[in-house]
Amino acid sequence: MSDPDDAEARSPFGEAPNGGRLLLTGLFLTGVFLLAIIRWQTMPGTAGQTAALGGWWSEPALAPATALAILIISSAVAVFTARRKPINVPETAMTYLRIGAVSAWMLMAVWLISITGFALAMLIFSGGAALMAGFRGKTFACLCLGTTVAMVLVFRVGFGIWFPRPLLFKHVEFGSTLSGIL
Repeated sequence: MSDPDDAEARSPFGEAPNGGRLLLTGLFLTGVFLLAIIRWQTMPGTAGQTAALGGWWSEPALAPATALAILIISSAVAVFTARRKPINVPETAMTYLRIGAVSAWMLMAVWLISITGFALAMLIFSGGAALMAGFRGKTFACLCLGTTVAMVLVFRVGFGIWFPRPLLFKHVEFGSTLSGIL
């Protein structure tokens, strides 16, 4: 038995576990601040995005405003519903490591869009995320292809957003039909 006053026995997060309430409160306040300054951080293009074919959903502030609104609402709800329990540091570290890995896959996919094209970048991202989630075999292939097709349809058909021709297709000719799909 260890002495309760022993430094090793004490929680590094204080006596009363707070279920992450401080972190959630910080996320809430950060979200409110960023949403308050979004007007000065984003601006439409020279032609005005709403006049373009994309419509109101292609405004530069829409995606960040939507994400910040979701952050604000979910963190406010989570502050009040978080259970008071001790924090398992190794488990929490692994969770954040997985989140960081998925974020790195997403950043890589965004970087690859200019090189490989949107469809191939989404295929690489969905493949990495599916591998990390533990999918293998036919489920893995169906999930990757289905996600890629859905993302291409959302952006190209739904939003009418087409990306410029990537570097890969400037150096390697796949034919107009295949390069138009990819």
